[in-house]
Amino acid sequence: MRIAIFSDTHIGFGKGSRRSEEAFDQAKEAFELALKEKVDLILLAGDLFNESIPSQESWVQMFKLFGLLRVENAVQQTVKWEKNGETREFSFACTPVISIAGTHEFRGKDFRNALEVLQEAGCLCFIHAAKAVFEKDGEKVVVHGLSGVPEKKALDALKMWNPQRVEGACNFVLLHQSIKEFLPFDDDMVASIALADLPQGFDLVIDGHLHWASEENLVERNFIVTGSTVITQMKKLEAKKPKGIFIFESKNKDLQFIPLPKQRKFIFEKIEFKEANLEQIREKVESKLSEILLGAGTSKPLVKLKLKGSLVKGLEGKDIDLRSIEEKFKDKALLFIDCNFEELGFKQKLEQLRKTQLGSKSVAAMGFPLLEKNLSETVFNEAFDVKRVFDLLAEGDIDKVVSLLGEAKESVPKP
Repeated sequence: MRIAIFSDTHIGFGKGSRRSEEAFDQAKEAFELALKEKVDLILLAGDLFNESIPSQESWVQMFKLFGLLRVENAVQQTVKWEKNGETREFSFACTPVISIAGTHEFRGKDFRNALEVLQEAGCLCFIHAAKAVFEKDGEKVVVHGLSGVPEKKALDALKMWNPQRVEGACNFVLLHQSIKEFLPFDDDMVASIALADLPQGFDLVIDGHLHWASEENLVERNFIVTGSTVITQMKKLEAKKPKGIFIFESKNKDLQFIPLPKQRKFIFEKIEFKEANLEQIREKVESKLSEILLGAGTSKPLVKLKLKGSLVKGLEGKDIDLRSIEEKFKDKALLFIDCNFEELGFKQKLEQLRKTQLGSKSVAAMGFPLLEKNLSETVFNEAFDVKRVFDLLAEGDIDKVVSLLGEAKESVPKP
């Protein structure tokens, strides 16, 4: 059986920007590539959408993607969903899709998430702390899935779930979490799962969430990070390997990575300065851009320049204006310049961070992890489900929030 594996399509990313269609175009390439490879099954590791409550435009794009899988006179195929002894069957007149939800789709237990909507529409089989079984031509594939959860609870959730291999089948595990070894710092609020914590004895453990593709062949454990199909974070690691999909052959356990054929090239460059003046900065940035764009080809690449170092005395971050360079190269590249000079004052750094965060996250998305971290340092830690309260407030259900907080107050130990 041939199985396509990818993740993090982030439909809805870049709305209103120069890259508003890129997430859809790249996801379309991933689906079309899977069809070209004549796969029998598609596995998705979460963050299909960029927002927990997608816009109407994002829903239209998502349904267009799943419409690509439908063909006339297709043979009906069945995926069996199983959880705690309960079973359901889902029929597909197309290539079946099995998916977990990512952190972008995560909602409190009082509300349906976007993947459940796609399931009801017949697009996919959604699994969370559950498994799905697919059989074809005498072969059986079992997909065990745990959707993305808040990072500090991820290891506990993984241990509590504790998936078990089904004998006589090819077994996969789908996850959507950060992994400690793939991050430059150790913080349980950011990642609580390490490679040693991953389930053992499975043919392949698949993790979404991180946006650069990677393969790790471990003892008794094969592990891949799918990467995203679209560049959203513009990190250096994303410039090292192209976006693409994995193809897994169930009989010989062969794993192949196939790049998307028409993806936008991403170039990341860091430029160091020492006591530089404005003219030196402009000259060096323009020279570097001219150099890297020589080999960029005819398509307009995505270029991120990270400027670091020190400025000449008297020059401050607010004095660095590179708009003339951005204007000069606007027809040759999608250019993003990140200035991080030592002389930037504390207020400027805060404002820079605020603008960056507001450009990519909603107020709720920023407030949730901040509140969660602050609560971890108080007696209210673990007293109530923070995400549930956030979602209820977003829906205007104040009475239910008051009730929940009242119950939580009763459970907090008296000092």
